[in-house]
Amino acid sequence: MTPGQLQRAWVLQAQADAERGVLECRMCHRRGPLEETTTLWRNGLLVFSLCDRCAASHDVVFSPTPAGVEVRARRRSPVELVAQEVPRVPGRR
Repeated sequence: MTPGQLQRAWVLQAQADAERGVLECRMCHRRGPLEETTTLWRNGLLVFSLCDRCAASHDVVFSPTPAGVEVRARRRSPVELVAQEVPRVPGRR
């Protein structure tokens, strides 16, 4: 198979997966169409998919390893936790 044929086969497989609804973000597990997903393929196999929502809020780094691909993600901005004060009942301490 030539590199062009292999690329076309990957695209066709990804499209078939998206039509079946199996492309799922590996971070948030939300399913989405191919147009809204970044995918990483290795040797003709889908090894990682990332939805646009997670990609917009994380810096993602892919590194090849002898066993496959290592994926690391770091949030771009800190998570803000908002705490509310517990309402007090009059006459109780």
